[in-house]
Amino acid sequence: MDNIETILDEILENANEGIRYNGLNIKFHTLDKISLSGTYSDVPVLVIKNKKEIINKLKTYVDIVLKEKKLEANKYNIKKCITLLWANACFEDFSNPNNFIDNFINFYLNDDFLNESITYGNITIKKKVEPIHKETPYAFKASMEIKAGKYYMPSINYGISNDTCYIYSMNNSYNKEEFNYIKDKYNIELITLSLFLRELYKHGIGKIKVVSYIPLRPLNSNVLDIFKYIDTLFDNVVIINNPFEYDEYMNVGISEFNNDLIDKLIKE
Repeated sequence: MDNIETILDEILENANEGIRYNGLNIKFHTLDKISLSGTYSDVPVLVIKNKKEIINKLKTYVDIVLKEKKLEANKYNIKKCITLLWANACFEDFSNPNNFIDNFINFYLNDDFLNESITYGNITIKKKVEPIHKETPYAFKASMEIKAGKYYMPSINYGISNDTCYIYSMNNSYNKEEFNYIKDKYNIELITLSLFLRELYKHGIGKIKVVSYIPLRPLNSNVLDIFKYIDTLFDNVVIINNPFEYDEYMNVGISEFNNDLIDKLIKE
């Protein structure tokens, strides 16, 4: 494998001016040794306290990604892996990059959630492996069989680290003209997120961190509003704190779901 430190130094230098990739402008500055707290601007600052430790973690991360994506271990692919990693960081992650890299390593390693598709009535749910430029390695996918055909529900990009699920975005990919009428019958975003949370709890995950803002890429923040709605609907979904009250995430706790209520949502 090419020298990780040399590639990282090149990325850090280029990031000062901005690295264009797949519609993203990956621009950040770098500081050594010091720590930042509450001093945010439009351009994040990567704080490196122990470069050797970061390099070792990046090597582990790159090894995993190259293997998972079946990519050759050359400079181009290594640089792409590391560059796109920073595109997924919030301000807090730039200030604590070791924890951030550890989380993304765990996202790849914790791949046993929803390994097989599951069908509930006319809804099928499954896990999809995402391309390297997406926010997370995996996405929760759901589809509904209706008279007009198969309706693809919103996709949830997520990663699991230890006992916590990090939710990055919820994106609609359906044909709005063909299936626009379905909104009058179902609260699709609510159903999709409820099904996802139920599967997480069945898998032993009771903590959720919803990413509120990433400075280097656009995010669909609609998921924050949906959680606020679910918090009022389900007794087992509790918003512990909103973004920036404790950290940059909306922190949510979940417990066992009321299946009758989810079934009612689907049938309404």
